[in-house]
Amino acid sequence: MKGSTAGFAERLFGSQNQIAIMDHLAEWTRLHLDARFASAQLYDHKRKRLRVVAQREFAPGLQFGEIPITSGTVCARAARLQMPILIPDVTRDEDWIPFLSFSESASAGFGGVLPLLSRAGNLIGVTSCHFSGHAKPTKTEMNFVRASCEFASDAIIEIRRMAAL
Repeated sequence: MKGSTAGFAERLFGSQNQIAIMDHLAEWTRLHLDARFASAQLYDHKRKRLRVVAQREFAPGLQFGEIPITSGTVCARAARLQMPILIPDVTRDEDWIPFLSFSESASAGFGGVLPLLSRAGNLIGVTSCHFSGHAKPTKTEMNFVRASCEFASDAIIEIRRMAAL
């Protein structure tokens, strides 16, 4: 069972920190898109880097730590452009060429990344899914995940607001 949307929102807004929120989001996204792998990354505005804070199903050797948003990763592109990026076949994506060994080791052929944005449009982070083969989420699935990212963004903003008090 994938769980209810109400339960997901409760877990997000009941989380004690941003990393717990991102961990819930990574797993929720992986399950609802039936992806093989998922990650969630927070954006460090000062350093202009994404920091992987949650990963699901990646083998230890297949993990990124920090990613400059100037890199060619799909996650960095989604962060820079502040829009979802879907790559149906990563082996044919010019910017992904330096990372092909990652895809080959993971047997992942499709990647999708959605940015997390505040209501003011500020980048909070990204969540990514990687699929075996060349799967493609439907428009309905992508809209569902986009709404889930909005829930997560709101929960993170609330955590940050409370921490600033």
